[in-house]
Amino acid sequence: MFDLFKAIGLGLAVLLPLANPLTTVALFLGLAGNMNNAERNKQALMASVYVFAILMVSWYAGQVVMNTFGISIPGLRIAGGLIVAFIGFRMLFPQQKAHDSMEAKIKSENCRMNRPPISPLCRWRCQAPPVRAPSR
Repeated sequence: MFDLFKAIGLGLAVLLPLANPLTTVALFLGLAGNMNNAERNKQALMASVYVFAILMVSWYAGQVVMNTFGISIPGLRIAGGLIVAFIGFRMLFPQQKAHDSMEAKIKSENCRMNRPPISPLCRWRCQAPPVRAPSR
């Protein structure tokens, strides 16, 4: 019985920073500001049920995936540490940009001049204008 309480306490201690209750309460009250108490309580209950369901599905799906591929928790920790270390080293030692050739600079200038005014809103691919054969 003591082990059950220990596991529940450990689970709550691990999930508490993820849930961030102080910010979540403020966000919930802001979003549910125009609801009465009954509606607000119903929304809180439904959100809790959904979160519980998502956590349970993630738990069991994660167990199945880890058992299927033979991944252990220590191996997962090592892989996560390597990923964090790799990202950190890339931040400390950024890659140097290769110097652009003259053709790339000219194409870049042409791209800047040919962009439509809504370019941040759409994906615009700059291409060199087609070369036309001289007409006779």
